[in-house]
Amino acid sequence: MWVLLFVQLPPLFNLPKSHLQCYGETVYCMGTDMLSRCNQADSPVDRFISVVAWNISTLRPPIFGFVPYNPILGETHHVSRANLNVLLEQISHHPPVSALHATDEKQKIQLIWCQQCVPKFNGIAVVNEVRGKRQLKLLSRGETYEMNSPNLLIRLLPTPGVDWDGDVRIRCPENGLEAELHYGHKSFLGLRGSHRSVKGKILETSTKRTLFEFNGNWDRTVTMKDNTSGKLTVIYNAEEVYSGLKTPIVNDLQ
Repeated sequence: MWVLLFVQLPPLFNLPKSHLQCYGETVYCMGTDMLSRCNQADSPVDRFISVVAWNISTLRPPIFGFVPYNPILGETHHVSRANLNVLLEQISHHPPVSALHATDEKQKIQLIWCQQCVPKFNGIAVVNEVRGKRQLKLLSRGETYEMNSPNLLIRLLPTPGVDWDGDVRIRCPENGLEAELHYGHKSFLGLRGSHRSVKGKILETSTKRTLFEFNGNWDRTVTMKDNTSGKLTVIYNAEEVYSGLKTPIVNDLQ
């Protein structure tokens, strides 16, 4: 999720963690257990809404000018939190490819992710395209949710900054639902758009009928509208996800 710079930065500009840790933190560093909620609802529609909310929660506000260390081939990162076990490995160096496997034994949830980051310079920004497939499996429900990742946009002009940008599609063949999300940012001169915005819809795959529409900011709140009843509901609150986090304890310093 982090750009691979073309020059070697001095240690002053490196975060004290690796790319794999930053990747894994999007799964296990949450004040509210958004992942478990995906399997708790009885209704397939409610479970799908929970998956959308969880997907939004995996984004983290990046820091401009600082990057984590690039992992070497075969490097691993493993974290256990309650019933959640997360394992990551750098499975390729050229091109750099990272893999993640996570399980929640209590909720019968499995995550299988694989991603490759491809940076492209367009003159005023570096677009870090995140390629690869992500799968969230609710084993007790027999459902598999497939999704992709937005791109990391590193603006150099006119004002330096970092944003998540692009389209994300979430699809579950078993319940016949899919979601389209668009992550946006302000325009080049800052006259259009909204900072860290997300908007989209949930629709039936067979009929393409829109069931819900949502809009908001992924670093604040996201509101969903039921197109049948017109009811508005807050499906995501970033403060609940980011607050209450405690410093992890390292059991084996080696």
